Amino acid sequence: MLDYLLRACIYNNTLNNAAMPVRLQVGLYAVYLLDWLTVFHKDQFLILRLEDHASNVKYTMHRVFQFLNLGPLSKKQEALMTKSPASNARHPEDRNLGPMWQVTQKILQDFYGPFNARLAQILTDEAFAWKTQ
Repeated sequence: MLDYLLRACIYNNTLNNAAMPVRLQVGLYAVYLLDWLTVFHKDQFLILRLEDHASNVKYTMHRVFQFLNLGPLSKKQEALMTKSPASNARHPEDRNLGPMWQVTQKILQDFYGPFNARLAQILTDEAFAWKTQ
């Protein structure tokens, strides 16, 4: 029953678009992935962490091309992909806000922790638990 209530809240667009000023549901990857896995086999997915991609675009794009059976990534394609700027960077007007407060970080870790642990379990990869050192 709790899974049903959780999913009902996560997929409720009225609640998420109108009532909440933040998009907490977006990061509940385990819930979405479990739904997808009821339709598709796990081998049909390539799940990458954004921070891994950002730190080594060349490597992750080679993995994507290999996963999709697109053949080897050409040097020209590789150069285009590695030169493109990140589109999800903080806006200049937000940069002067400074780093996230410790208390905010703790609240987010507590909220997402169980979902991230479940995601790591589903993917059998502890990197997806996003545990802080």
